[in-house]
Amino acid sequence: MKKILIALALFTTTFTMARTPVRSTIDERVELFSIIFRLAGNPEYNMKFAKHYIADINAHFAPYKNEPVISFAKELATEKNMGFSKVMFLAVHLKKSKNGFAMIPEQNSNLIGKWDPADAEKFVGLVNSFYRRSGFNLFFRAHKKRYTQATKDFDQSIDGFDQQWYLNYYGDHQVDYRVAIGLGNGGANYGPSVTPIGSKRRVYAIMGSWTFAADGTPIFARETYLSYLIHEFNHSFVDHILEQSPKIDSMLIASGEILLAARRKEMKLEGYEDWHSLINESLVRASVVRYMIDHKQSQKEINNEIAKQREKGFTWMEDLVQLLGEYETSRVDYPTFERFYPRLTTFFEKTAKNISR
Repeated sequence: MKKILIALALFTTTFTMARTPVRSTIDERVELFSIIFRLAGNPEYNMKFAKHYIADINAHFAPYKNEPVISFAKELATEKNMGFSKVMFLAVHLKKSKNGFAMIPEQNSNLIGKWDPADAEKFVGLVNSFYRRSGFNLFFRAHKKRYTQATKDFDQSIDGFDQQWYLNYYGDHQVDYRVAIGLGNGGANYGPSVTPIGSKRRVYAIMGSWTFAADGTPIFARETYLSYLIHEFNHSFVDHILEQSPKIDSMLIASGEILLAARRKEMKLEGYEDWHSLINESLVRASVVRYMIDHKQSQKEINNEIAKQREKGFTWMEDLVQLLGEYETSRVDYPTFERFYPRLTTFFEKTAKNISR
């Protein structure tokens, strides 16, 4: 009887999680960091789709464009290639502390390889000064109505998004899903994560906004935004495996460098200039196709997605999708994605040899 009750409880929990919709937010940390790097001049944080919102940003923050944190952000961008997802990784590693922010204590930080600890500490100190001096919270609260409407519209557009698929596919059930909309982030989307001590790992999809009505209202078409949401959440389950394992890193570095050299032009167009990004993006994009297959999308849609990824430089996409199909049907041997990684390293080694020929 006890086993039956346990099984029933597990079924109920799984069913509830599958039916629980994702609720988006406008995250103050995301807006703060994106505005700082906008003022610093990073191109990926200077897209101009949200014209009305950007006008408000410029009007409020123009007097603070020479603040020390802006100068330091410029220095980091120039000297350490700071930008894109690295910015958002630090943002989600912060928690509100009085009238500012502090680092979230972690057991194993996935900031390693993205931020030098001394740089991160200095940057957060300067962020707090900027936050107070610029009256950032006043700006944030003044746009509450705009933010509320954006999250409502976004949530309606992604209704039916399947959270449970990720838990089953990756074998990692200890996660807390979070969606943050970056209204000024343009067409850039990011998938950072953070694991506070004593808490579930928080997996984020930080979604950009690149379609707007004439009155400045963001438009979130399901056929446009849902695929990007699926993509970004995959990052939160994939990236940390390579980033936190020196053994896997050493096994993949040779093949990763070969593939990057062969596809450097295409990868640069996508914003990927290191082999870690190439490997992680390969796995994420192939897993998006697996999501499509598992959710019974048409063969035409699946073929189009594979073709699109091949055009972007991931010419091994079809073979990788097939290999991940073997992973899905061998879960007794590979209960988690991480356990399957030796097969993946072999795949990339073989692909690198073929591309060298």
